[in-house]
Amino acid sequence: MASAFAATFRREVRWLRASPWDLGLVTLGPLLTLVVLGWMFVASVALQLPVAYVDQDHSGLSRQLARNLDASPRVQVTAQPADLEAAWPLIRSGKAWAIIYMPAHSEREILAGRRADIIVYENAAFYSLGTLASMGASEAISGLTAEILPVLARTRNIPLARLSTPHIQSTILFNPQLSYEWFLEALLQPGVLHLMMSCVVVMAVGREFRDGTLDEWLADRPVVPVLAGKLAPYVLIFTGWNLLGVGWMCGVRGWGVHGDMGMLIAGQILLYASYAALAALIAALVKNISTALSAVAVYGGPAITFSNATLPTIDAPLFTQFWSRALPFTHYIELQMQQMFMGSPAADSLTPLLSLSAFTLVPFALAAFLLARARTAPAPIAEAA
Repeated sequence: MASAFAATFRREVRWLRASPWDLGLVTLGPLLTLVVLGWMFVASVALQLPVAYVDQDHSGLSRQLARNLDASPRVQVTAQPADLEAAWPLIRSGKAWAIIYMPAHSEREILAGRRADIIVYENAAFYSLGTLASMGASEAISGLTAEILPVLARTRNIPLARLSTPHIQSTILFNPQLSYEWFLEALLQPGVLHLMMSCVVVMAVGREFRDGTLDEWLADRPVVPVLAGKLAPYVLIFTGWNLLGVGWMCGVRGWGVHGDMGMLIAGQILLYASYAALAALIAALVKNISTALSAVAVYGGPAITFSNATLPTIDAPLFTQFWSRALPFTHYIELQMQQMFMGSPAADSLTPLLSLSAFTLVPFALAAFLLARARTAPAPIAEAA
């Protein structure tokens, strides 16, 4: 079995060397992906997001809030419309990502010991930008209590206890800089590379059907090591590219791996092995490269969306939750978040690692079964007359 694996491995490497197109797909393609993503997200922290401030109180409190907003690194007051009606066009046109509204008589209500609400309207159609703008506004509002209320209490001769308001402190874990580089680049690297590798594997397996070389490839050897030998170069190549991307972010850019590096590497190997096995299964099932490429694009393309990393699938429709768990990428991202970002113990990542193992072994076994059935049966030996 080892010789069958080695022979097929060498055969696939020879093909890559002889085919500039295929070689480019596993070298230049991933390299350009990493370069573009690295260039796109260098120093990409969202700062000075434009917001609109509607001040209808015109008090010391509202003027202090304006100063707090101006001092915030996250937001920048680019407009101060007279009322909310004048503010809505700004947020609809994308000129402001949030509206901060200070109602009339807010300071008076606070001085009287009554509740006064300062309202933040965020643009949730652009979820990330709206949330970041709202966060910056909320930080500015939170600072208001400590800065202005003691002054108001002293100048108005009102006990400070009477003016006390609930104080909410929010602490951001694992990405306090809210860096797009640390979050999005780490998400997009495996998201793009696994889809690219799936397409390459479809072409590698599909060409055996297209060119009529299936019997030459399989010969009379066991299918399992032969299939493993064909897939192994691509799994190793794309895992290597992903590790290079991790080296750029966590080493050169200095973000660091906060958990177990060995567990992270194991997860990456199984991520690419699982998608290689799934691509081989689809290619063996449909026996047509174009159709198989469409199928892997439909299956692997939405992986980032359904991975729980950008939009949560908790309490989503049952099908959405099922589809999320049916993608190997979801389980890998869980492992990556734990080991790269959160510094979780290695044992906490055993469940996603086992899930990735199942996503590798089951499709691989089915693909091997289909290939064994597709192999031409040997001609019967003629009996002597």
